[in-house]
Amino acid sequence: MRSIKRYFLRAKHWQIFVMLFGAGLLGDLLVIASNPPPAESWSDLGNVGKIYVELAFLIMICFLGWMWSMGSFLNSIVKPKLRMGTGFFCFSLFYPPVYGVAFLAVLEWRNAHLLEMILPFHLLAMVCLLYQPKFVSKSLVMAETGKSKAFRDYAGLFLLIWFFPIGVWFIQPRINQLYATRSDIGSSTAS
Repeated sequence: MRSIKRYFLRAKHWQIFVMLFGAGLLGDLLVIASNPPPAESWSDLGNVGKIYVELAFLIMICFLGWMWSMGSFLNSIVKPKLRMGTGFFCFSLFYPPVYGVAFLAVLEWRNAHLLEMILPFHLLAMVCLLYQPKFVSKSLVMAETGKSKAFRDYAGLFLLIWFFPIGVWFIQPRINQLYATRSDIGSSTAS
């Protein structure tokens, strides 16, 4: 886990961009190139549909890994009295992929009653996906300033993380700088 975290914290902005956006674009091009007929479910697309779903799931896992790396690192360097609890943050990282698999299974059953029942679970997944960038952006501002901040102080960062194909170019260099600073402090105290 440490090596995964270290990779995401040390990666350059373009590496994160290629991993999250480039792989998704490749999947979209794969589906377009196969020129599939109209389909009612992913299984109707055959192997291309399976590859597309697997690639989307992999991108989601990479995105959540990036969020986890940033959130846990930033929260760990914030002053102890300002640190936020990580319980819901951790839950918000694990719930969306689990829900995504369950949602695809429910979609395959084509049962309207099940789709109605899944709405609260879908809303919870959306709350989780909104909480992650909030946690990371607030932690980033508090790590840089050393002060507690209101939402208006980190709303711009929140939007940059939410629209990650653009935001990664602005957020990741700040993460790299904080990580390098913390690594330098850690290595100088170890000497």
